[in-house]
Amino acid sequence: MKSAGHRFWWEVLMEKQKESKNMCLSINIENLRIKMKKIFNTLPLALIVMSIYSCTSDDETVQDANDNSSVVTTFTCTQENDGTTTKAALDSDCKTILWKTGDAISIFDGNKANNEYILDSESDGKSTGTFSGTGAVTGPYVAVYPYTAGATLSDDRKSVSNIVLPDEQEAVAGGFDPKAALMIAKSETTTLTFKNAVGFIKVTPQFDCKKIILRAANKTKPLAGKGTIKFDDSGNPYIDFTGSKELSYSITLSGTITSGNAYYIAVPAVTLSAYWTLTFVTENKNYMRQVTKPITFVRSQALNLGTFATDGDYWVGSNGIVSAVNQVDLGLTIEQGGKTYKVYFAKSNLTTTGLAENEYDYGDYFAWGAIKPWYSSIDKSKSPWTATWEKTGGYIQANAPYYNNGSYTKYTTDGEILKASDDAANVILGGDWWIPTQAIWQALVDNSTKGLDSGFKFTNNGQTLFLPEAGYVNGTLFNANSDGYYWSGTANPSTDAYYLQLYSSGYVSAQQVWDRYCGYSVRPVRLVELSAATTEGYNVEEDFKW
Repeated sequence: MKSAGHRFWWEVLMEKQKESKNMCLSINIENLRIKMKKIFNTLPLALIVMSIYSCTSDDETVQDANDNSSVVTTFTCTQENDGTTTKAALDSDCKTILWKTGDAISIFDGNKANNEYILDSESDGKSTGTFSGTGAVTGPYVAVYPYTAGATLSDDRKSVSNIVLPDEQEAVAGGFDPKAALMIAKSETTTLTFKNAVGFIKVTPQFDCKKIILRAANKTKPLAGKGTIKFDDSGNPYIDFTGSKELSYSITLSGTITSGNAYYIAVPAVTLSAYWTLTFVTENKNYMRQVTKPITFVRSQALNLGTFATDGDYWVGSNGIVSAVNQVDLGLTIEQGGKTYKVYFAKSNLTTTGLAENEYDYGDYFAWGAIKPWYSSIDKSKSPWTATWEKTGGYIQANAPYYNNGSYTKYTTDGEILKASDDAANVILGGDWWIPTQAIWQALVDNSTKGLDSGFKFTNNGQTLFLPEAGYVNGTLFNANSDGYYWSGTANPSTDAYYLQLYSSGYVSAQQVWDRYCGYSVRPVRLVELSAATTEGYNVEEDFKW
């Protein structure tokens, strides 16, 4: 016999059925997904197996004879590992995983319809969640967390496409961004088994920071973007990015990141090649760790990368991730902040993962103050080039960093220089690499001979620096192979910033200003205090000590 509680829910639901003639499917799920409110304070130092849950039917299915689409089903979740646990106890203190208002899932029915089911308000903060929604849901079922509008189920019901693993994830102390915790379940019946499609890395900074960035060494293995969740031969899910134009080779964790707390980043099950990096971004200094061996991320496991302190001996040195052979010394010096610095130029333009392969490559295009491009891909096979925008609208003023309601809230004084946290060259390359100031560009113009040769050559001190005429991006690519536009790190009042312009006529100017939201090239420089310039050397960093 049903309990009073069950009768109450059934009565309410039947009343709604009679009023709307629509189906309301309530799914009572205990721990369908991993939602962190409190998590254990310590984890294994290497791998942590994250909780995965399977759902077994608890109540009988009830169908209204007058409405063949009306189904009420209750599911009770158990852990996949042992199939018996009905309560998610993460440690000896039994700190449980709790639901939060706004949680939603996708349920694909027998007709492949994508139906949204939302957590009922009564389930907020509870370990057992009831999800409700409407739709003609008939089995077999495929379910995905989180709900994704536009996701589609394949005809063979073996994969779900248009699923996004975000490259911008929200920092959660002791946990991870729920939008990134991708899971999937499939079943011929209403018994569902949910499995994680991602793995995790855990980092614990011993200092406050604004961002933590995981970056691949090259563009062979995407870390995020739009893809398809598929199943391998063992029935385990993974994310396939093949053919996608919306890809990212870095993941940025943003928010309030405080000293001593552990943070998790959701990652696909891939192997990154050697020289991948982990960067901790603060307002005035960025701390980068480069690893000279590959790393493999495993589905449903968390890899603990350890604890990081500002005084650690594992950070990259002055050269960052740029080898000595990729630096050009034109003999220039510059006064900045009351100190004299020797200026080294990078041999090629900045990209989202480092430097372009050679000096003739255009590299990527950055808005002023943005630490990554605003596109996930550019199709160079078309004329003009077309881009897949990561930010809606692409390079428009509304997307500009620190722009709000017609004005900028930061860098409003003429001559202000980008902070480390907003300098793409410093964030991506580490060490003492920066976007050149307007004064550095002027010194280059004033102290070198210049010539056109499918781009611009600047010669001094027996060395030559080549800058390609890469054009700029504003909706599409303009003036490529005709003019060059290179950002400085120096602000101009109002809405502009200084940049170096290379004209097709052979004229060069370091006095130009333009809107900060345009996508220009970046040619990084390394600044070495003159007193240390004769003693510094290129540092070869050691691997992480696991």
